[in-house]
Amino acid sequence: MFLRRKPTSVRTDEELVTILRGGHQSALGELWDRYAQLLFGVCMKYLKDTDRSKDLVTELFTDLPALLSKHAVERFRPWVHTVMRNRCLLVLRGERRTDHVDEQALADQALTEDDALLRERTLVQLEEAIEKLNPDQRTCIRYFHLERHSYQRTAELTGLSMDQVRSHLQNGRRNLRLILLHHAHQNEH
Repeated sequence: MFLRRKPTSVRTDEELVTILRGGHQSALGELWDRYAQLLFGVCMKYLKDTDRSKDLVTELFTDLPALLSKHAVERFRPWVHTVMRNRCLLVLRGERRTDHVDEQALADQALTEDDALLRERTLVQLEEAIEKLNPDQRTCIRYFHLERHSYQRTAELTGLSMDQVRSHLQNGRRNLRLILLHHAHQNEH
């Protein structure tokens, strides 16, 4: 969908943000390579319109240097994900004001937005939980579940054996469940 180069940097997202704040536009390109496709997916989930989604992602990256100069961003991925979601919701709300839609359609849209917000909150919690895993578990979970690589490809990418990959995935999933349950329990109190 978006043109993407092979990853050239081993810098963290947060290091790239610092470099971008320093005026080095090359960091913007690296963040684009990492996140344009993901953010396009977020837009498509809400807007269901390819051209508008592409435009919104492009606008966000155009605005990114200014946004980062105004906001203290500790963890870039969940932050940019939330910014994109909020921009999509603003677009949807703007449509609602200008279109003449019956009351039931508005009620259905509100339910859909609530469901989307709940799913989005869950995704952010999952992303935070993944960050708490040990490095091997986190890497295996990302390659296998998020990037949809096979066991074999995950083993190749990580340099681990297939048995190690399976073990890290099994333990990582168990630990994610525990972290998320602990988080849910804390929110109840």
